[in-house]
Amino acid sequence: MKIYTYYQNINHSSQNELIDLWKISWSRQGYEPIVLSLEDAKRHPYFETLNSEMRRIFNEITGKQIGEYGMSCWFRWLAYATQEDEKFYVSDYDAINVNFPITEPSNQLHLMDNACPFLASGTPKQFENLCKAFVEVSNERIDILKQQADHYHDQNFFIHNFMPQQNDSYEQLRNEHGILMTRDRTKFGADINKTLLVYHVSHHMTDVTIKTNESYMSYGEQYKERSRAMIVRDLLQLK
Repeated sequence: MKIYTYYQNINHSSQNELIDLWKISWSRQGYEPIVLSLEDAKRHPYFETLNSEMRRIFNEITGKQIGEYGMSCWFRWLAYATQEDEKFYVSDYDAINVNFPITEPSNQLHLMDNACPFLASGTPKQFENLCKAFVEVSNERIDILKQQADHYHDQNFFIHNFMPQQNDSYEQLRNEHGILMTRDRTKFGADINKTLLVYHVSHHMTDVTIKTNESYMSYGEQYKERSRAMIVRDLLQLK
């Protein structure tokens, strides 16, 4: 079973070590971890449309120009759409697999932590359809989004369009686009103090861990990326 992540070099420090640890964590459970890039996204015929439309949509909603990181959040889904596998998993490279064995993915495009897209599964066609939904749904709801959102990356897309707190018609929209969204915090999450299958070692989780665990406090904010890698190493019981 393959799992893909996406990496685009946008001057974030210490990412190579984190990607290597991501690979180790998934390989241990029998998965084949593969890193995709912007070049993969560019191979898809929808690339230029996604590129121009999401830049325009971001500007219309926020009044600002989207940065490279923001665009990478959209491009990654198109990179997944260029693969040939029937079904596979995708994740952020801070999704660390501690005890999630090879498991058959859902037949639907599945976001496994609700609007937080750090772990998902689907087929290339489903990911392509999702990229088209980014444009279609955002344009359909642009006036509402301009009132609700002051930021608009992929997670904001799911929050403002597919969650009940922001859209009374969220369930209809999920069904229309074939998106399954679940959350099981006994299996997937960002709490180092819980026994989980996959940990999301995000920047927020790192902040909380540095502030609440003595073994990481000495590193402080200025060493956040170093602490992030240490947290992953501890989860994987690596020296």
